[in-house]
Amino acid sequence: MAKFQSRITVRRHLQRENFAYVPLVLTIKRIYSKFLETCSVKHHDNPGRPAAATTEKINEITEILATTPINSVRLVSQQVNLSKSVVHRTMRNILKYKPYKMHSTQQLYDEDQDLRVEMCEILTPVLEHNDNDGLIFFSDEASFHKQFELESLVKPSHIIVKP
Repeated sequence: MAKFQSRITVRRHLQRENFAYVPLVLTIKRIYSKFLETCSVKHHDNPGRPAAATTEKINEITEILATTPINSVRLVSQQVNLSKSVVHRTMRNILKYKPYKMHSTQQLYDEDQDLRVEMCEILTPVLEHNDNDGLIFFSDEASFHKQFELESLVKPSHIIVKP
C-alpha cells in the first residue's frame, strides 16, 4: 500500500487493470494487515482442537479389532476410553472398516429342488381353494433347516396357516 494511499485506491486500480477477480475492500484490508503482522500473505491453518484419535489410540483400536474382529463400536469405545463417535469415525475413515449386518442363509442342494416342487404341489390346492380368503401362510425356515438335516424331508406339518 506504499504506492497506493488507501484500500479503495487499490481496488480501483485492480478494476482498471481488468483483473478477473477483484477482491472486496475488506479483503484487501485483511491481506494488508496479515502482511504487516507476519510479513507473508500465506494462509496458515489454524490448529483447532487436537484430534482425539491419536496414533496410539488408532493402534490400540487396530489391535482390539485384530484380536476380536466382531465387536461393536460401543465395546471398542469402552476399551480404548474414547467416545463412540470418535471410534466410529476412526474405524470408518482411517481403518476403512465398513459396518455390516450378518445374515444367516441356508445352502440349497440339488435334492432341495424336488422338495420345493413337492411343497408347491401341497400348497397350490390350499391356496386355490375359495374358502381361504384372507389367510396368511407362515413358514418356519429354522424348522425346515433342522428337519431337513434330520429327515431330509419337508413335511406339510411345518406349515402354519393363520386366518
